[in-house]
Amino acid sequence: EEYTPASLLAQEVDDLRKAGLSARKVEYLQGIAEAFQKGTLDPTHWDSLEDWELMEKLVSLRGLGEWSVHMFMMFHLNRADILPVGDLAVRKAFRRLYGVNDGVAAQSQTAISEHVDLPGRSELERIAAVWRPYRTIGSWYMWHVLETKEAAYTFGAPV
Repeated sequence: EEYTPASLLAQEVDDLRKAGLSARKVEYLQGIAEAFQKGTLDPTHWDSLEDWELMEKLVSLRGLGEWSVHMFMMFHLNRADILPVGDLAVRKAFRRLYGVNDGVAAQSQTAISEHVDLPGRSELERIAAVWRPYRTIGSWYMWHVLETKEAAYTFGAPV
C-alpha cells in the first residue's frame, strides 16, 4: 500500500491511535499531510533551497523541530553539510574528543537543559567549522565515537 498525504488524511484518528500514535502525533502528521496537499510543502523545490532555508520552512510546521529536520536532511535528503547541534550523542562525542563544555544547553527547540556539562551550539559550530562542507560525515564519526571505545582511542581522546 502506498502512503500519501491523501491516504493519511483518509485514515480514522482511532485507527492511527491503534497503530501506536499519540493524539499529538496524529495531529502533527495530519498537519504535515495537509501542508503537502495544499502545496505549502513542495519537495520538488527542496533541492534549490539552502539548508537554512529548508530548515526554516520545515520547522514552521507544528510537530517538526530542529533535531527532526536535521535527521531528515541528513538521512533522507542526503545533505552533506548538516551539523545536528541538538543531538545528545553528537554533543557527548564532542565532549569526549575535544574536552569542550560551554556550560549551557544547546539552543534548539528541544534544548536538553539537564546536560549543561555538554558543549552547546556555538562550541559545536566553532569546532566543526573546519569540517565544512561535510559536517554530516563528521557527525557520523561523532556517533561512532560513542559506539566504540576504540574510536575514542583512534582520535587520541580519553575514554
